[in-house]
Amino acid sequence: MPRTPDQTPDGLVHVVVCGGTPAEWVDLGVDGWSRRFADIADGVAHVGARWVTVFPHHGSGDDSAHMDTLGGIYAQLGKIETSDAHGDRRHVWRRDDGVSIVVDPNPDGHDRFARVVSSLAQAGTDIDEAALSAALLNPVRDEPDLALILGPPDLMPTSLVWELAYSELVFLDIKWCDLESIHLEMAIDDFNRRHRRFGGLDS
Repeated sequence: MPRTPDQTPDGLVHVVVCGGTPAEWVDLGVDGWSRRFADIADGVAHVGARWVTVFPHHGSGDDSAHMDTLGGIYAQLGKIETSDAHGDRRHVWRRDDGVSIVVDPNPDGHDRFARVVSSLAQAGTDIDEAALSAALLNPVRDEPDLALILGPPDLMPTSLVWELAYSELVFLDIKWCDLESIHLEMAIDDFNRRHRRFGGLDS
């Protein structure tokens, strides 16, 4: 369920970053991901955000093999927890200041949504918006406030389905490999100038 304006705390709680492909993610390697985690955390920490979820923009090539390779890269970094809840592999990197970054390397948001629904049904869970939200956002509890999408604004990512419903979208036409903390700060500045609609339309 989305937060309503009167329930929303000051500042951002949950930011989504969407960019690149699983193949491009593998190209970062261990050192590149170490810097990327630090840049993302630095980019959101100044506004008090505690969660960032990172998705690829879309897929290319053998995504399943790339996702397995990414698991090996993250294992070398340490301080990363990996879970396979609802058949959706996610990696969580936590920094000492309380910023946590969730990485979901699946570039197909429709596939992720379908697998979560199937998993909930098999478990006998009543499938409603609250159950879907909890499963799809796990381990984050809050819907994304802001989704930063890297790439041209006329190309929507294939990885985001649920996350687009209530987020404010900011597009930056840059490549995944060029992402730095300043880009998150720019997106947050844009977000702070907006009137939050929480998935609705201005009247």
